[in-house]
Amino acid sequence: MKNKIILAFSFLVLAGCASTTPTRTTEQAYMVIDVKGDATIRDNLLDTIVETAQSSMSSLSVNRGIPPSSLPETASRFELVSPFENTQLGGLVSGFSALSQASGGATLKIPQCKDPLLTMKSDKSASGWSERTTFFICVVQYQKGFQVDVYTTFEQQTGGISVNALSQSLVRSIAGDTSQNIPTTMVKIKDSLASLNAEVKVIDSYIPSKWKGLFADDTKTLSE
Repeated sequence: MKNKIILAFSFLVLAGCASTTPTRTTEQAYMVIDVKGDATIRDNLLDTIVETAQSSMSSLSVNRGIPPSSLPETASRFELVSPFENTQLGGLVSGFSALSQASGGATLKIPQCKDPLLTMKSDKSASGWSERTTFFICVVQYQKGFQVDVYTTFEQQTGGISVNALSQSLVRSIAGDTSQNIPTTMVKIKDSLASLNAEVKVIDSYIPSKWKGLFADDTKTLSE
């Protein structure tokens, strides 16, 4: 009985401190890594990235492609594009997107790389915690090396006054949420590439500062 009273009091305090308005938030981040090297490290590089991703993600789809007939001088970063662009549905979807934006909704876009050697996707929902994380990783070869693009999204449902919602808010205030696993995964990918004895450098990145975690700030090692 005493424990129930303490727990109920904790919920009331939390409800008074945090917003109880149901809110769905989506945030994005990315990292671009440059790896200097030629075709002799290509297979090892691709295998290393796949193995690292497999060790960090519960599910993964992998598509290995072929090098372009002519390697570009530089590699371009991934782009966010409409999956219906240049199709008969494009105009209809564009109209819906404009309507969605006007009403505060999100526009449907997916990451895409040009002539990738490797494309990987992962989509994971944290059961019972109203959180979802997606990863998109692609590798592009250019004349002096390879570019590894990592794009990720984090969706979270917060608020509400149910026991489950208040429990989630209480735990997040103490231990944080699953977004802090994203920089950790990015660091693992970067560090695994360094084991190839090649010149590896993060040349561009954007990671929300609040994803840094409560115990270790992995975002610092991923800054440009």
